[in-house]
Amino acid sequence: MNTPSIARPVEAKRSLPIAAGQSLFDWLFPNAKLIHRIGAVVALIALIVICSKIRFYLPGNPTPVTLQTFAILTAAGVMGFRWGVGTVIVYLLIGMMGFLAFANQPWGFTSPAEAWIYITGVTGGYLIGFVLAAAIAGALSQYGFGRANSLWANVLAGISVYLPALVWLALGDFSWPAEERLLLDAMYVYLPGDFLKVVGASALLTGLWRYADNRRSGQE
Repeated sequence: MNTPSIARPVEAKRSLPIAAGQSLFDWLFPNAKLIHRIGAVVALIALIVICSKIRFYLPGNPTPVTLQTFAILTAAGVMGFRWGVGTVIVYLLIGMMGFLAFANQPWGFTSPAEAWIYITGVTGGYLIGFVLAAAIAGALSQYGFGRANSLWANVLAGISVYLPALVWLALGDFSWPAEERLLLDAMYVYLPGDFLKVVGASALLTGLWRYADNRRSGQE
């Protein structure tokens, strides 16, 4: 008597989209060399610095409202994960050396010791949050959130700025904000402006993607 053979199920191959796509910069400039990338980083750092100086202060609030989030999201959306994070880190290093990079720094040059005050002060957590936001926006822009749906990547990245900021303020020995007003003064008051910055960065990036797509399709 022949025993019917039981067919073993074929093990399904798992295919996950683990490979990152091209960044917007790569799509815009497919033949770009290292010097061109460095030039783009310098230009984007200048954009972040300029946007940090477009600021105003809310009453009783030492952390100004700026356009930095717009610039950070734009830089990461253009350069992608590695170069986007690198751009923000270099920006922070420039500020740590005493140049006029941070929102609270005066125009001109200060000593590294004075710059360290801004790093370790109430805005230090937000500066750390910029690196996190660049990592999220840059990574997602290369994993399918780069064109018409860039808004969702930027929303997640924009919110992520507050994660280290709130922890920093909660654990640090600062006179601001009051414990019962942590979320209100350190986050909620900034959300309406952040929404506009996220929408602005997303609209700019979407427009640049469309321009790059149209240019490439015209060349093919």
